[in-house]
Amino acid sequence: MKTDGDAGKKITQQATVYTDDPQNATILLSLTGEVLAAADINPKAARLIGTAGSIIQTDILITPPAINPFDITGASTEDGTNIALDLKKKPGPDTPHFVLRVVNTRKNPGRYADKIILKTTSPISPELVVRAFGMIREN
Repeated sequence: MKTDGDAGKKITQQATVYTDDPQNATILLSLTGEVLAAADINPKAARLIGTAGSIIQTDILITPPAINPFDITGASTEDGTNIALDLKKKPGPDTPHFVLRVVNTRKNPGRYADKIILKTTSPISPELVVRAFGMIREN
C-alpha cells in the first residue's frame, strides 16, 4: 500500500483470506493503523523568494524519528540549475539531526521548481524528497 503524503493519518486496508475450512472459506480482514512520518522535515518545502542579485537561501531541519534513526548519505537535485545544496549533521539531545541549506543560484528574474533527493541509510525510507520553489523578482 502506498502511503506517500499520508503521515499522521489513520488508514484502513481490507483483505480477503481464503481458507480450506468449509465453514469459513473466506474471511474478510480489516487492518487499521496510523501512518508514521519517515522524518520530521521543517519546513516541508524550500521556498526561495527574493530579488535578483541578492542572497536568497533557506535552511531545512530534518530530524529522524526515534523508531527509524538514519544518516543522510547524500543530497542531490533533479534539475540543479537554479539551486545549490549544503548538508550538515548536527548533534541533538536524543538523536542527531540534519540542516539542509538550499541556496538560489539563479541570476535572472523568473520562477522555477526542483526536487531535492536525500539518500538515507534507512531501509524503511531510503530516499526523502523535499520540493524547492523559486520566485526571483527584478531588483
